[in-house]
Amino acid sequence: MAKKAHAAPGRPGQAAVKTGRRARVIMAASTAAVALTVVTATANGAVAQGGTPGSDALKRIGTAPRVPAGATVTGATASGTTLHLSVNLAPRDPQSLADFVTAVSTPGNAQYHHYLAKGHFASVFGPTRATIAGVSRALRAAGLTPGEVSPDGLSIPVTATAAQASHAFATGFRNVRLKDGTTDYLNTSAPSLPADVAASVTGVVGLSSVNTVAGHHTAARRASRTGSATVSGRSSRTVTANAYSPALCADFTGSGLADGTDYYSPGKLAGTYGMTSSATVGAGQTVAVFELENVDAGSIAAYQSCVGTSTSVSTVYVDTTSGAGAPATDGSVGVESALDIDDLIGLVPGASIIDYQGPDATSATDQNVLDVYQRMVTDDQAQVISTSWGECEAVESSATANAENTIFAEAATQGQSVVAASGDDGSSDCYRATGSTAKAVDDPASQPYVTGVGGTTMTGSGSSATQTTWNNDTGGTGGGISTRWAPVVYQGGVATTGKRAVPDVSALADPHTGYPIYLQDNSQSSSPLPAIIGGTSGAAPTWAAAIVQANAGTACQANGQVGFLNNALYKAARSGYPTNFWDVTSGNNSTYATGFTSAAGYDEVTGLGSPKEAGLTTGLCAAKGTAATGTSTFHPLSSPKRLLDTRNGTGWGLSSIPTTKPLVAGGTAPVKVEGVGGIPSSGVTGVVLNLTVTGTTGAGSVTAWADGTAKPSTSNLNWTGASQTVAASATVKVAGDGVVDLSTNSTTHLIADVQGYYTSGTTGSKYTALAPARLLDTRSKVGISTSTKISNAVVSLKVRGHGGVPTGATSVVLNLTATQTVGGGYLEAYPEGATRPTASNVNWSATGTTIPNLVVVPIASDGNVSIYVHGTSHVIADVSGYFSTSGSTFDTVTPLRLLDTRKTAALGSGKTLALQISGADGIPAGVKAVVLTVTVTGTTGSGYLTAFADGGSRPTASNLNWVQGKTISNQVIAPVGSDGKVDFYTNSTTSVIADVAGYIG
Repeated sequence: MAKKAHAAPGRPGQAAVKTGRRARVIMAASTAAVALTVVTATANGAVAQGGTPGSDALKRIGTAPRVPAGATVTGATASGTTLHLSVNLAPRDPQSLADFVTAVSTPGNAQYHHYLAKGHFASVFGPTRATIAGVSRALRAAGLTPGEVSPDGLSIPVTATAAQASHAFATGFRNVRLKDGTTDYLNTSAPSLPADVAASVTGVVGLSSVNTVAGHHTAARRASRTGSATVSGRSSRTVTANAYSPALCADFTGSGLADGTDYYSPGKLAGTYGMTSSATVGAGQTVAVFELENVDAGSIAAYQSCVGTSTSVSTVYVDTTSGAGAPATDGSVGVESALDIDDLIGLVPGASIIDYQGPDATSATDQNVLDVYQRMVTDDQAQVISTSWGECEAVESSATANAENTIFAEAATQGQSVVAASGDDGSSDCYRATGSTAKAVDDPASQPYVTGVGGTTMTGSGSSATQTTWNNDTGGTGGGISTRWAPVVYQGGVATTGKRAVPDVSALADPHTGYPIYLQDNSQSSSPLPAIIGGTSGAAPTWAAAIVQANAGTACQANGQVGFLNNALYKAARSGYPTNFWDVTSGNNSTYATGFTSAAGYDEVTGLGSPKEAGLTTGLCAAKGTAATGTSTFHPLSSPKRLLDTRNGTGWGLSSIPTTKPLVAGGTAPVKVEGVGGIPSSGVTGVVLNLTVTGTTGAGSVTAWADGTAKPSTSNLNWTGASQTVAASATVKVAGDGVVDLSTNSTTHLIADVQGYYTSGTTGSKYTALAPARLLDTRSKVGISTSTKISNAVVSLKVRGHGGVPTGATSVVLNLTATQTVGGGYLEAYPEGATRPTASNVNWSATGTTIPNLVVVPIASDGNVSIYVHGTSHVIADVSGYFSTSGSTFDTVTPLRLLDTRKTAALGSGKTLALQISGADGIPAGVKAVVLTVTVTGTTGSGYLTAFADGGSRPTASNLNWVQGKTISNQVIAPVGSDGKVDFYTNSTTSVIADVAGYIG
């Protein structure tokens, strides 16, 4: 059973409300809001439901805790109770911080592995001095005395009485007696601050002492086949030094227990996971462990003696001092720390270990927890941070979670990897906290910038080893879906869930086949006792050791330390899953209630699985790479190639295990471009995709951008409702890792077909813009001898020699429009005489649809292209340009919104709007054409839009066509006037949006 530790009201030396206890099953601290009643201090010295805020212009921050289930309110908190608080500040630009973490974690990005130096976070991403000063002034104005801001600028410490805090934050305090008899206090309202500074504050931590952390380890058992279930009965002995032996000493080898069956020695565990065993492995690396208890130095020395190591283990005390707290002599205190440290000593004995020790878990507050994590990060001494402590995500306050999130993001900017145990209560992480068997996950394992580590049961070694989900009478691996954190980009296509999924990976956790340690129990022996223990507390440092070994290896020494792990982990899974991971496919984590089931590939039980260190290191320590840049030429594909189809798993899921789940709202699909579908493996600057959504669940949009770069505030494809099939082409910049990202804000299946690509060389075709001209209109016998709708037939369209397309053109750019459709259907454009492709260009799903799409089609030797109509529709084809050996080159830009008339006024019927292109988004003067995604929305009737060079004659061709009420997007390669402008004309009032992707010329 995991040791549960409860939070107490502050740092050592403060006035405490809690009464005598060491550990208990904890109660819930719900984040549900209570009534926002302003409260005042009472005359008898207690802080009740009152308090006068210092300003009328106040804003509540976060939510207040609810009285835990089974608890009783016992009255107001004494007004003199001392509170140790932190006012936590937001980074100056949270999005820039997130973008930087992505950049330094993405091979091919110019910032890849260019981490911030120690102490630079505050000046680059921390709140500005003005922000810090403004918040500090507000606190002083409210009667508080703020301390010195933290080194990273993220928190301002405040020590105050309950009465002072009540007045300053407009909240009351009350005591609650929990069902185990202990007493806590909590605030009755979310804290308030003046509105002008509240936006800079993510939360105030320390207003409630109802919270918990837990060490995720099982009970220890004696290292003897005839011993009892727990450690007992051993005489004292003298610790002596031994030669390095990853198989351990006679305390274990002579115990009657079998290595690889009853426990795993460091050598056996390392060998099974493909890790190296030597006395110096990990040399030059430092790993830090988070602890909330004392550790028995004699027990650590006994383990070092047994395994024959001399690993450096030091301690940094945070909010506590050496000798404070309960001694690690009762067989309980210090066991978590011993497991973490001994596991690391055995697997990376050459590394240095720093034990960051906070106050005892029985008295530690959320503020103490944050202080320890913050110190581990701001010290920036360790490349890897391992924590085996956590709490149910639903119990943790939003203020604490938000503060942690920023701290872990800070770690990522510095190249620190953070791993955390996912918990030992299966899918019901809150069970021992609240009694709830509902699905819940553990924090910090669920944090987006943390690698959550689940647990397995393992027997055997080498090729004969077997591994299943850990779930038995000793506990079960934690895992599930966060209720707090949105889907993360790195899990796109792997964990297709509506929120962050946990765990990310897993390793040995079952105590029946667990970890050998030493612990001190004075009631049993005066010397440390050998024992076997388990829990995800063992799995987390095992993964920490795997990262340490990778960092110490040749590849990481050349390319930089791993840093934020999850980006690299999931990339490695997509590219070579069987080589890099040991998939765990049997078992479940239904420990207290129906949970999740292991399956092939990722699951919310064991994540991606356990490490295969040799292969995984290659992925984690990838070469830096270089993104192709500069002017580019075009290479059309003879036939479109499908890169992604979430309906059947094409390009979706792991390298060997596809998934057929749709892309969820807020989710991201990373699509590998380079080296796929006939595209070169390097040198690609951009790709022309035909994007199609189908099976839509509501209105939404798709955004495409280069992987590892900031997600733009643009869109490439838009739709207006459920059960639609809509397509739009997009020209997308390709990142140095050869990947583009596709994100949606509404759950849908998504298809991506590549029509061609750009490279930085001169071997491809160049573009010539034309004044748009109509080559085909079946409504009026243009380009065809009939005016009837086309049904399930092919239209042959003469291109060369028409509309300005010369005989030397190799590919043509057409705007295809289906209109007056009957039922559902699609259009396909391809070179005449070629095999009809399986990829479509224009899709519709209902009668009466009008929908356009831009296509790039190679021209057949006879100068024709074919357009196949599946279903029944009129067809329009307008030419806007062509590719040939002459013409102009292409340059990609970072997607940027150049126009949004929703912010000004809709473009009126019969009106023309001129949009400045040159000078925007780095586009130089003199360009000949611009690549835009143009969207109409808020349409007031049926209509069309035409884009053309400013100063030129408006053509009769159109770029977008629509019916009333629709939102339609289309890619447009528009000629640019000599004044650097493009004109938009519409014959029906509508709002117009224009996003730029690149330029010609």
